[in-house]
Amino acid sequence: MTYMNTIFIIHLFSSIFMAGLCWFVQIVHYPLFHQIKLEDFPNYERKNYRTGFITAPAMMIELATGLYLIYHNPNLYHSLNVGLLGVIASSTAFIQVPIHLKLLKNTSVQLIDKLILTNWIRTISWTIRIVILALLLSQILTPS
Repeated sequence: MTYMNTIFIIHLFSSIFMAGLCWFVQIVHYPLFHQIKLEDFPNYERKNYRTGFITAPAMMIELATGLYLIYHNPNLYHSLNVGLLGVIASSTAFIQVPIHLKLLKNTSVQLIDKLILTNWIRTISWTIRIVILALLLSQILTPS
């Protein structure tokens, strides 16, 4: 296995992990926010930062390996893959994180609903990335 293929496999596994985690958050974790009493939610949300101990390393691995792959093999699939990583990072930084910060101070059903709705940006983007990475994997596995 070449070094490039090893980097791709690391990228693929970190991306599959994050896509699965994002689907869990979308379908289970965020909807369960509605089960927490609004007055108790800020305390819950303060403890929710622990999620970052799981997501941040995986997202950093995804980003580093994705950038490595596009730098060493610039093609349409790698460009789309990294472009969608940009969409995910932007959505996280400019939409989901600010909503979480608002939920610390001003919890409302509307904010929770907004978080669930806008998280579809990341969920769909990660899912599309897995399809792209599967296409890239098929190219690696197909003898030339």
